[in-house]
Amino acid sequence: MCIALAILAASAVLAHAGRYELIPEPDVRQSSTNRVASAYVIDKKANQFWICTARYNFQDLTANNGDCVRLSADIGRPSLTETSDVRAVTGTTAISAFLPVFWFIEPTSGEVQFCAVRHAGLCVRMNLP
Repeated sequence: MCIALAILAASAVLAHAGRYELIPEPDVRQSSTNRVASAYVIDKKANQFWICTARYNFQDLTANNGDCVRLSADIGRPSLTETSDVRAVTGTTAISAFLPVFWFIEPTSGEVQFCAVRHAGLCVRMNLP
């Protein structure tokens, strides 16, 4: 009985581990035509790093888009596994009218979604190439 409980407990822990982690940048930048937010995606299984960028405009939702680009392999890499726990170092940022914004990632497939919650329907989906 104890062995069965240990196996169930271990499988629950492994079920929560995911291949992908997402770490958003704390600021939203503004250009003359749109706002830009970025996040880093870490593929712990393949030890790859990506940067995903969402460009959005509250007045023209058809202009909203985003993409993810793999960072060069010559950038230093830690040795990661799917059970590695990733935490970003965060600081304080000025509160702005552009926030809150949220980044979501599906931890097993790597599908990324960015949403600006103050504007209904403003979400941008991205996939890792």
